[in-house]
Amino acid sequence: MGNKLGIQVSCLTVLITLVGCAGAAANEPAKEQQQLLILTLDDAIQMALERNYAVQVAEAQVREAEAAYGQAAAPNRFQMNFEGAYLRLGPVTSLEVPTPTGPETMELGTDQTWNYGASAYKSLYSAGRNQSLRALARLGLSTAELNVASQRHQIALAATELFYAVSQTEGLLAVAQQDEERAQEQLRVATARVKAGAAPQFDLLRAEVAAANVHQSVISAQTAVETVNNRLKNLLALDVAQPIEIQPHEEVARISPDPYACRQLALQQREEIKIARQQVAMAEQSVRLARATRGLNLGAVGSYTRQKASGFADDYSWSLGVQASKPILDGGSSRSQQRQAEEQLKQVRLFAQQITELVALDVWQAVLALEEAQAKLASTDKTIEQAEEGLRLAQLRYKAGVGTTLEITDARTALTVAETNHVNAIYSYQIAEARLARAVGVPTAELP
Repeated sequence: MGNKLGIQVSCLTVLITLVGCAGAAANEPAKEQQQLLILTLDDAIQMALERNYAVQVAEAQVREAEAAYGQAAAPNRFQMNFEGAYLRLGPVTSLEVPTPTGPETMELGTDQTWNYGASAYKSLYSAGRNQSLRALARLGLSTAELNVASQRHQIALAATELFYAVSQTEGLLAVAQQDEERAQEQLRVATARVKAGAAPQFDLLRAEVAAANVHQSVISAQTAVETVNNRLKNLLALDVAQPIEIQPHEEVARISPDPYACRQLALQQREEIKIARQQVAMAEQSVRLARATRGLNLGAVGSYTRQKASGFADDYSWSLGVQASKPILDGGSSRSQQRQAEEQLKQVRLFAQQITELVALDVWQAVLALEEAQAKLASTDKTIEQAEEGLRLAQLRYKAGVGTTLEITDARTALTVAETNHVNAIYSYQIAEARLARAVGVPTAELP
């Protein structure tokens, strides 16, 4: 019995193993389906604009504003309404009427009735109320469209920054890997010299520690690359398992923008300023609307009704006339509403002024950041050349027996710092240029 049970367990184990292998084999094509996605900067920006949720929400708000505009235009248009009813009534009142032939029963009503008809209304005068409603809706639509443009520019800037951040972290990873190769070379030379008795054991220990520390930097750089890649995938609404590869362009065409011209152009182009101006116009229309609520409303009305004929009415009726209304006493509600709208207008005007000043400050800061990045970029090329020469001389001195391993470590560290600064300077300049273009509100090629 025990042998049979053992054989069954063994067979079951083999079966599970085979099923697992088959499942793994079935999953292999799924892995192969995740093809490498190669992205340029323009590809990343376009994909972000097409797939980002914030842009889609802003576009939906535009469609909502379009519907609101149609609703606001309705009060000034011709309106018609159809109504109908059918009723069963009871009990029917009756009355006995004496006649020469005897009393007869007369019903004074009917057990059923029906009617249907149409009514129409057309506003003739509203003291500016209908016009203010349409103006508010039109301004709301324009504001929603400006908000879409602002969101698109923000997403494009975010995609640009993350694209350059990926390039930057990959460049820093390459620097760390080159530093690791130099550290391994230093370890190889130190090992050979210690074995030959030309250097103390301390040189070997120091070279081993340096190589281990550099390897930690490589691991950190690899993690940074993966982290920034995932942030870019999230912005592009890509699966986190989707492999991507970017094609950076490190050639930096340095520009020298005019800060005063940039400021003036930003005050004309930035969507935030245009939105603030639209909000001021909306607040002004709200004041007019509040005043119009106390004005005269005049409209033409008409109706035509078909109904069941009775002894007291025909089977149809109609009416045509003019309807007027004007609030007399409302407990101060309309005046309070007007005062509230006027105070809101003051607040919006202050906010618009604040937005203008913030945009101007944004441009100045972007120009300063670009100038700083330019200065750093100009100094890194020469620094790398000097650091490379310093490392070469330190290695020659050590091989000749007149230098120390500490000199090599210091020279190698200096070269790594110079290369790191160069990579950071390249992408800091590109990001600063993109931020200046966003601050001004124009493409980079149109910066004054």
